[in-house]
Amino acid sequence: MLGAGGKAESAVSPVVGVMLLLVIVIILAALVAAFAGGAVDGKEHVPSVDLAVYTAGKGDDFRLIFEHRGGDPLGVGSLKVNTWVHLPGGDLCPASHGGRELEGLFGTADYEAGETTIWKAGEIRNTTNLTTTAGFLNLDKKELSDNITRSTVVDVAIYHLPSGALLHKSSLSLKER
Repeated sequence: MLGAGGKAESAVSPVVGVMLLLVIVIILAALVAAFAGGAVDGKEHVPSVDLAVYTAGKGDDFRLIFEHRGGDPLGVGSLKVNTWVHLPGGDLCPASHGGRELEGLFGTADYEAGETTIWKAGEIRNTTNLTTTAGFLNLDKKELSDNITRSTVVDVAIYHLPSGALLHKSSLSLKER
């Protein structure tokens, strides 16, 4: 087709339209790939730790020991500890502790002020005595003493709440040492 001055016009509009369409498709494909590949994952880093849980002490000094044997430091307020005491007759006595409750037991920071205690490799936390241990396991003091005599099994699981990861799972016998 000839224009007003007798010059030929080329079809530039369809080429520009196709190029814009290709750019939009490529950008959308990159966004979908980023979400599908986990590049925009909202979960927090899972800490790598070696934890141990065991009993210590006798009589009124009986306690649970939580030992951080190595790995990343942990914020005590970001942990949840679940226990299940295997009672005679096959029943379970569950207990769960996290956040403020664990800070009160394991920590020294001011939880109300938004602080959290950092639990580092080589550090040990414990339930301090028979009464506190009984409360931690959701038992009364006499029930705990009876279960110690029987060497009752307790399952323990420690979770990192921000990542949802299970950091430690073990079974132990309630024995005086």
